[in-house]
Amino acid sequence: MQDKIGVATEDEIAEIFELAGINREEATGIPYEHHKEEMHKAYEHSIKHGAYFLAAREEDELVGWVQVDKSVDWVTGKEIGWINDVYVKKPYRGKGYATELLEEALKELKAKEYDEVRLNVYTFNENAIKLYEKLGFSDLNKFMKIEL
Repeated sequence: MQDKIGVATEDEIAEIFELAGINREEATGIPYEHHKEEMHKAYEHSIKHGAYFLAAREEDELVGWVQVDKSVDWVTGKEIGWINDVYVKKPYRGKGYATELLEEALKELKAKEYDEVRLNVYTFNENAIKLYEKLGFSDLNKFMKIEL
C-alpha cells in the first residue's frame, strides 16, 4: 500500500469540505439536503477550537480522513480526546485506511496526554462498530429514542 497519513493540506481540506454531507448521510442513514451545510458548520467550529484533519493518501490522492478533536465529559467536566468524522471514499474501503487513520489519531491524542478518547457511531453501522471494537473502543452509553 503506497499511502501516507498526515495533517491535511489546504487542498485536501477544500476537498473534504466539498465532500461534506455525503459522509454524514452514510453515518446517520438519514437523507437530508442540508448535511453539507451542517458539516461545514461543524468542521469550522471544531477547527476554531483546535481540531484538525488527518488525511490518508494514495499516490497523492486523498482517500480518507479523520478529524482529531477534543471534548468535555458532560458528567465529570474532564477534557477528553475526540474522534470526529472518520471517512474513506468508497473505492478505497476495505484496504485498511480507516484503521490507519484511527491509529494515527489515537497516537496523536495520546501524545497530547489524553487518557481517554471517544467517538459516536450509529448502531446500524456494524462495520464501523467492528473496527472501533478491534481498536479497543467499548460501549460507554446508549442514546435511545421513541418515535411518537
